[in-house]
Amino acid sequence: MNRHSTENLRAGFTLIELLVVIAVIAVLVALLLPAVQQVREAARRMSCRNNLKQIVLAAHNYESAYTVLPPRRILSRGNRRGWGPSILPFVDQDSLQAEYNFDRDFYAPENAEVIRKPLQIFMCPSAPGPRLVTVIQSGVTSEGIAGDYFGPNSFRSSLYGESTLSGNNRITAMDDLPRTRRFQDITDGLVNTMFITEQAGRADFYILGQRQDSNAGLSQATSWGSWPSYQVFQMQVFGSDGITRDGLGGACTINCNNSQGVYSFHPGGANAAFVDGSVHTLSESIDANVLFGLVTINGEETVESGF
Repeated sequence: MNRHSTENLRAGFTLIELLVVIAVIAVLVALLLPAVQQVREAARRMSCRNNLKQIVLAAHNYESAYTVLPPRRILSRGNRRGWGPSILPFVDQDSLQAEYNFDRDFYAPENAEVIRKPLQIFMCPSAPGPRLVTVIQSGVTSEGIAGDYFGPNSFRSSLYGESTLSGNNRITAMDDLPRTRRFQDITDGLVNTMFITEQAGRADFYILGQRQDSNAGLSQATSWGSWPSYQVFQMQVFGSDGITRDGLGGACTINCNNSQGVYSFHPGGANAAFVDGSVHTLSESIDANVLFGLVTINGEETVESGF
């Protein structure tokens, strides 16, 4: 073998060396992948917080224009809808609101094209992408793009009594027309009162991060979910299984299930916008007393900062 042939052989890799290089690369990728995923989730969480910020600021601008906060829902037959269509001009969607027929229910044929339009401001980027929600109401079937943000309508817990749909210390920041809610009605303080939060993933049913094979257990599966619909819910807490309602308050307060209660696809908590315009992350370890205290507008509860 001549000198040049020997040099060529020495310039190559042996099989063992190649396997070592591949193993090193695999280890590096394994180490870097969680970090990349964490960075991506941090960006998605920030985008979600920004969505909620824009929604609550839109509610402030609505209040400036009409002297009342936007209605959480309108139940009058013929123009049923949630709060979404009301704030469209205040989230740079004037033209879309012009297409929406306020003299018809949100699921009516006249609004079929509008409610199928995905609006990023109503969708958390950590949740699955644009999803269609089938609405079946009053003999009419329609499909609308899901929204991931809901307002707390009431709460249910033996901590405050089983029924919380009435009672002066149990009302929430948004209200149904023809009743209206003003800032001065919120005597617990704007900073201590939740306006809107996450209940993401509809029309699929999720329990403790797991998508269920059927959404048969999802409350109001054919009424709630599309962004112009009744995006409100009854706040509840659950047992450690994420679904059994515990009359004593439960072991699970956040991210239990997306049927009733706060639910997000963010690890460790969910985002919520408060009436003062701030946005906070509600920890999965939040105490039920604190959570329910944040829902009421004049319950006179003492709420510690840092949720």
